[in-house]
Amino acid sequence: MATRADKYRNFDESAYHARKASIKKLPLQPDPNVLHKFASYNTIFTLSALSRTEIRNPKQFFNSAPHDIIARSGGIGDANFSSHRAASANNRESRRDPNNETNKTIDKLGYGAALGKASREFKKDNDLYFKNVEMDSIPALNDKRRLTGVTNIMMELVEPSGLTLLEKVRAAAFNNGFLDHLDAPYMLTIEFKGFDEHGREIKEKTDFIKRVIPIKLITMDIDVNQGGSYYNIKAIPYDQFALTDQYMYPRTSGSLRSTEKTFKDAVKNLQDILDEQNRDEQAKGYNQFPDRYDISISEELNPGAQLPYELLSQAGMTQKTVNQVAGEEEFTMEFIKFSSSVHIPKLLENLMKTHPDFGAKSFDEWSKAVSTPGSTTFDPNGALSTYFKYFRIRTAIEPTEDFDEIRQTNAKIIKIVVEPFYVSAYNLATAGIHQDKNYQGYVAKAYNYIFTGDNLDIQDLNINYKVAYFQSRLKDLEASDSRTFSQTNETVTEDSNTPTNRKRPDDMPAHLNLLPLKSEASQHKTSPSNRTGKANARIDQFFDAITNPLADMVVVNMTILGDPAWLGQSQFIPATPVNSNGSSQDNNIRFFRGGVKDNVWNPDLKCFNYDVAKPITNLTFKVPQDFDDKTGVYEMSSAQQAVFSGLYQVTQVRHNFTDGQFTQNLTMVRFNNQDSKVTKTTNQKITTKNGVVTSVKNPMALDRINENIWNIREDDGTA
Repeated sequence: MATRADKYRNFDESAYHARKASIKKLPLQPDPNVLHKFASYNTIFTLSALSRTEIRNPKQFFNSAPHDIIARSGGIGDANFSSHRAASANNRESRRDPNNETNKTIDKLGYGAALGKASREFKKDNDLYFKNVEMDSIPALNDKRRLTGVTNIMMELVEPSGLTLLEKVRAAAFNNGFLDHLDAPYMLTIEFKGFDEHGREIKEKTDFIKRVIPIKLITMDIDVNQGGSYYNIKAIPYDQFALTDQYMYPRTSGSLRSTEKTFKDAVKNLQDILDEQNRDEQAKGYNQFPDRYDISISEELNPGAQLPYELLSQAGMTQKTVNQVAGEEEFTMEFIKFSSSVHIPKLLENLMKTHPDFGAKSFDEWSKAVSTPGSTTFDPNGALSTYFKYFRIRTAIEPTEDFDEIRQTNAKIIKIVVEPFYVSAYNLATAGIHQDKNYQGYVAKAYNYIFTGDNLDIQDLNINYKVAYFQSRLKDLEASDSRTFSQTNETVTEDSNTPTNRKRPDDMPAHLNLLPLKSEASQHKTSPSNRTGKANARIDQFFDAITNPLADMVVVNMTILGDPAWLGQSQFIPATPVNSNGSSQDNNIRFFRGGVKDNVWNPDLKCFNYDVAKPITNLTFKVPQDFDDKTGVYEMSSAQQAVFSGLYQVTQVRHNFTDGQFTQNLTMVRFNNQDSKVTKTTNQKITTKNGVVTSVKNPMALDRINENIWNIREDDGTA
């Protein structure tokens, strides 16, 4: 046996350094699918109940075992309900106490017999099994619900003997203090367990392969036949319960006003109006205990900024506050009017669009973000400098202990918080502006397709390419007499600006110029959207573009082997804002995002944080064109990389757990104008009159500006 001294004696130092140098040249390796560690695995689903305490403190249900189990893959076993009854929190003596408020309500409404029957059935621990589960997840800034995420869950359960699911659901809710089982929260737990190639159980860190989703049951279809009872259940994440019409449409009209002239003061005013609406309904006998609203803006979005009232110059905007001492009148200012037909998220969207931090000026710096040099190491959270901080809406709904006998349900606290959401600067590519592959080191997931030998995941792929694609510009965007022009070509040198000194597109690989981006003026104009002042067309155009991803030039639907990374976790957690007069902070969200509130990739759970930013992945095609006549094998040169390779933004993920197989379908849109040299931009303020440049804020020769405009158009074929 060779000793350590022999190994050192035979050490080839030159070979070592050569190998070390070659390692540096290896491509970056994104995070692999954690399920590839299993030779075989099963997906274990558990449907259980949640308490009010757990909804208020999400860390509790994530760190603890499910309790009051209703159904589980492979059988219930121990339902674990005896020590977790929220109804037992008042101890057994209080449960027998006739003066206990819950017991009074049960006796008054005659619920005792029904609850007793449900509890007896629940204690029998009858087995129910999960047959199929399908989830459809769409991150925020989408065409379905714009500022909020959308998730639909379909579950197919089988009960071989009996028809007891409804009784078990009701008993599980009652054990946690809910008399109304329809609005009670439940939890869907997903775990992956299996073996390696030697038949040994893999005891991986459970957080990697476990997801917990608080849900609300929406509908249930029951089919009873000789094989047993089959349940088709539709559910949504419990935080999305707050987005239903009964909570998101006001039943009154009014306008947002502010005495302090700040954004947080405006949302506090909206909260007061909605609470007053519910108290008025209580006075008229429509409810016994009114619902309450909790509306705020995250402190990270500068809620103390001043409202831009200078834009609202119409008459009748200022209104004097009544009951003031003469000479000390205080004026409030009307900002946005609303009625019962205006969606509350839309109202908040219109409010936040006027925020000075999210105005058109923030888009002028996009070129700096796109051209920032990328990471040379795997760093999926290092790309935050290439994102714009924008906003989205998170919600939660918390049932209170007050059971409303008029409405036959618990009164609710509806929480709405405007939080940061990051938008990739790659979304802002326009005609004449190119972007490079600076993002490669930040890609947490990458896929190779066809003949690469690296295709471990892709099962099917479909490309939708819009040949007649162009970007539409709102008429108001170009209607102004003055505008900001921010396009100067990178290749114009300091000593010469002639086209002959610039690198031509002909010098680039041919496939880089096959997906040109064009833009045309549209006949449509921006809408005021209930604002009492003029809207900014640039913001509206940008917002329409990022919320309608399927209208992009290249849309890909890719089916892959299931990967827990695409399940996510933080987007299912209800918002828990600590509200202080319209400004709030969430003390729980760091835990579910991997310790840092702005993580795009969760390093602890090995998954994307959909509520921070839309995931971005790299898709590489390498396809052979023909056989080599001499070698008899496919020609596989690097130049044969397909034109559709590049960076894609994932806009929808469909998860399918069917007959023991876990697959996912990713809907992705390709970022425009990739692979060419980055076009540098400047923030020159250029004033035009009838299409002619008349002045420049940061002086620059007018003929050079016009030459650059023509050269950019000439290079892209738009001249």
